Amino acid sequence: MKSLKKTIAVLLCLAMVLSLAACGGESGSSTAGNSSSESSESTGSTEGESSSEAEGGDTAAGDFQLPIVTEPTELDYFVSASTNAAIVTTDYNDNEFYQEMERRTGVHLNFEMVSSADYQTNFNLMIASGTLPDLICYGASYYSEGVDAAIDDGYFMDLTDKVDEYMPNYQKIRMSDINYQLLSTTDSGRLGAVYELRQQKQGPWLDDLKLETPETYDQWHDVLKAFKDEKGATAPLILNFSGSDGEFGMMSAGLGVLNGWQLTPEGKVTYGPYNEAWKEYVTIMHQWYQEGLIDPDFMSTDERTADMATVVTGKTGAIPAVYTMPAVYESSSEDKNMNWAPINPPVKNAGDELHIRLRDSYTSGNTAISADCENWEVAMKWLDYLFTEEGALLANYGVEGDTFTFEGDKPVYTEKITNNENGWTLAQTMDSYLCPSAGVANWSDWTRELGGVPEKDQTCYTVWTTNAKDDWRLPTVTLTQEESTERAALYADMSTCVKENTAKFISGALDIEENWDSFISELEQHGVARAIEITQAAYDRYQARK
Repeated sequence: MKSLKKTIAVLLCLAMVLSLAACGGESGSSTAGNSSSESSESTGSTEGESSSEAEGGDTAAGDFQLPIVTEPTELDYFVSASTNAAIVTTDYNDNEFYQEMERRTGVHLNFEMVSSADYQTNFNLMIASGTLPDLICYGASYYSEGVDAAIDDGYFMDLTDKVDEYMPNYQKIRMSDINYQLLSTTDSGRLGAVYELRQQKQGPWLDDLKLETPETYDQWHDVLKAFKDEKGATAPLILNFSGSDGEFGMMSAGLGVLNGWQLTPEGKVTYGPYNEAWKEYVTIMHQWYQEGLIDPDFMSTDERTADMATVVTGKTGAIPAVYTMPAVYESSSEDKNMNWAPINPPVKNAGDELHIRLRDSYTSGNTAISADCENWEVAMKWLDYLFTEEGALLANYGVEGDTFTFEGDKPVYTEKITNNENGWTLAQTMDSYLCPSAGVANWSDWTRELGGVPEKDQTCYTVWTTNAKDDWRLPTVTLTQEESTERAALYADMSTCVKENTAKFISGALDIEENWDSFISELEQHGVARAIEITQAAYDRYQARK
C-alpha cells in the first residue's frame, strides 16, 4: 500500500421490463462515473495460450509481449467482491482467471475484497486514510467529487498522456466509438480510470386466450381483463412498489415519460413526474387499479421482482422481469404449459414508437490507478493485456480446452462451466473460474451470460429493442462537486414526494384531479426547477464533448 502525501480537502438490458404470460389452464445521475438517473463484434478466435505455454518463457499476444515484467511484481487491488464469488471464496487469488493472469503476466495481485453492500463506506474510509492501493475497483464511480477532482486532489493518476504508450490496445478500442470516448473521459478531457468496454452494447406471451399481442394501452386493458375474468388472476399486472420505476419506464414509456431524469423531444432535460404526461400515466393506472387489473398489494413490498409464488401459481399475467427469469418461473411451476415471453410497454396509438427503455450500456465498471502507484507502468500494461484479443478471451471464457472450446470461431463453455461438479449456479461458476462480474476493467463480452439462458428467452433482447429507442433517456453526465451536493439534497425530497404521491394517486388514496396541482407545487417547493437547471448544465457539457 502506498501513502499519499496530500490530505483530503467522495432483460440485459437487465431490464425490469414487462412480460405477458399465458399459463396452460391458469393465467399466468449522479456524480462523475455514476448513472445520471440516481448504470462491436465479439472477440474473434485466437490461439488461446495455455497455462503451460505462459509459464514457459516470453510469449506474444499479438504485439503484446508476455510476461510483462522481468521479475515477479506485486500490485495491491481494492475490489468489490462479486456476490456470486463471495459464496465460494473470500480471496480472488483462488479464482482461476486471476491465477492464469499471474502465470501469463508475472504480476501477483494482493486483494482487499469488500462486499458490494459496504463498498461506498469502505471506499470513503480508504480515501480519508490517505493510504491507497495501486488499483481501485470502481474508483471513478465512487469518488463523490468526480474524476477530475480525484486527479486534482492527488488520489487518482492522470492517465491522459500515458495511455497511448502504455495501453495502446485499450486506446485503440476506446477511440473506436464515440460512446466509449464519452464515458471514459471527464468534462475536461482527462482519463482518470480504465473502463470496462463492452464488445457489444447491452440493451434491454397469450396463445391460450387466442389474443393478439397487445400494443396499445386499450389492448393491454383488454388482455389484463381477460386474465382476471377468464383465468382468475388476482394480480393481472404487477407494478413496482411505488407504482412506477425510474430505470425502464415499465408502463409509462409509451406516454413518453419516466420516473426520473430524461430528455424532452426537443432534447432538453426534464424531470419526468413534473410533466403532464405523468398525470396521464397515474390516471390510466388508477383506472386499472379500480378494475382489479393491478396487484392490490403492490405498495406493500419493496422487491424489484415479482413474488415467485404469485407468478408460478398463475395469479398474475404481466410482470417486470429480467431475461434470465422466464425459464426459472416456468421450471418452478407445476403447470408445465406455463409460457412466459417478452413484450414491449404499451403505447397510446398503434404504431407509436417508444423512445424510453433501459439505456444501451457500453460499460459496467472501471479501475483507477493510485497517483502514488510506484509500478504504474506495470499496472497499465497489466490492464492493457485485457484489451487484447487473447487477454479478453481469457477474461470472458478462460483457457481453451479447460473452460471453453471453439465451435468454428465462437467460444463455447465446457461442462466445467455449464454443469459444474460443485453444484454451483452458472453465475457462481463464472465468477469463480472467469473474470468476476465485479472484477477488473476488461474488453468485456457480456453475451457470455447467455450460456445458461435458454434460446427461447434470449429473444427477450430482440423484442425489448424492437420499436424501442433510448433517445429520451438522459446519458451518463458529470456533475461538479458543488452541483452534486446541491442536486442530491434537492432530489432526496423530490423523489420521496413522487414515490408517495404516485402510489396514492394509483390506489385512489389521493384524488388525481383535486390534488395534482398541489403535487406539482410540492415539487416546486423542493426545488425541481433548480435541479433541472443543474442537470441541464451537466448535459450541455456532455454534448460539448461530442
